Amino acid sequence: MLELEFAGIRIQLPSNQPLLLLKRHEQNLYLPLWIGAPEASAIAMSEQGLTPPRPMTHDLLINLLEALEVSLQRVEIVSVQNAIFTAELVLSNGKRVDSRSSDAIALAVRAQCPILCTEEVMESAGVAIEIESEDEELPEEQMREFREFLDNIDPEDFSA
Repeated sequence: MLELEFAGIRIQLPSNQPLLLLKRHEQNLYLPLWIGAPEASAIAMSEQGLTPPRPMTHDLLINLLEALEVSLQRVEIVSVQNAIFTAELVLSNGKRVDSRSSDAIALAVRAQCPILCTEEVMESAGVAIEIESEDEELPEEQMREFREFLDNIDPEDFSA
């Protein structure tokens, strides 16, 4: 399993489709996942430290796990087929729960737990982007190339 880190959410224009980016530690390899607007909003709110007046669904799930004295140990992205990613939640009691990848990432951001991915998923769906320094933004040319890649990708490109 490869460890990934949350790299952010971008809005792909002109479709306004949210794109979640996960980055491979110490490499310039990214895993792009298209997600729904509600999940994007939930992840962005948590990442920004915003707390809604009432718990959102992902907050509720974290609260429920805490009430049951179980914690989310890690999230594993285990497969991709036809551009649909499958994830599993790995709990402190050893149980594994099937999950949509967007929900799993939303929970991982809240629980601040590791996000892992199989090598097979990264090989089939990962995108390499060269960055000069970790502290700088992607150069405009590389962002343009990445956007072109995203504009031209089809779900069949992720088929095993």
